[in-house]
Amino acid sequence: MVALAVLAIIISVGLPQMSVFFKGGRMVTIPNDLLAGLHIARSEAIKRNGRVTMCKSADAGAASPVCATGAVDWDEGWFVFVEGSDAGNTIGSYSSSNDGAILKVNTGVENNKATITADSTQIADYVTFTSRGTPKQANGATQSGLFRVCDDRGLSSARGVVLNASGRVRVTQDADKIETCP
Repeated sequence: MVALAVLAIIISVGLPQMSVFFKGGRMVTIPNDLLAGLHIARSEAIKRNGRVTMCKSADAGAASPVCATGAVDWDEGWFVFVEGSDAGNTIGSYSSSNDGAILKVNTGVENNKATITADSTQIADYVTFTSRGTPKQANGATQSGLFRVCDDRGLSSARGVVLNASGRVRVTQDADKIETCP
């Protein structure tokens, strides 16, 4: 009985700390996965001498996923694909008949335990890298901005994935850069 009582005390003290441990791990994993997707897109664009895009998607794990616009956020999922080079191709929109291989898939944040939002309309729906490794929209405008990764603890635990106009990508914990959590 004494051993059982000691075990109950240890569990009651340790269990709440496990939640903090898991949340901390999630707030490292999610930004790093986003960072990896952007790195793959950039390096493959340079290697293939053509555009490679990462776009948000509510059905990223589907056989023929669709790039989303508007109300879908990055935390619902995203995928990286090789842009097609034919005249009918639309930059930032995936079509299995016009575009190349899908290189990486993320099916979203597990159980909606965190949010990923973009701070800029330039990266709100997609990021596409040119053969020189620079992020540029279809119209040639430069893409840059910050992806905010937040959980229920707010700004104190938030991470940001910063995309510079040069194509450099990094993770930050600087609350002044992240500014807010939705």
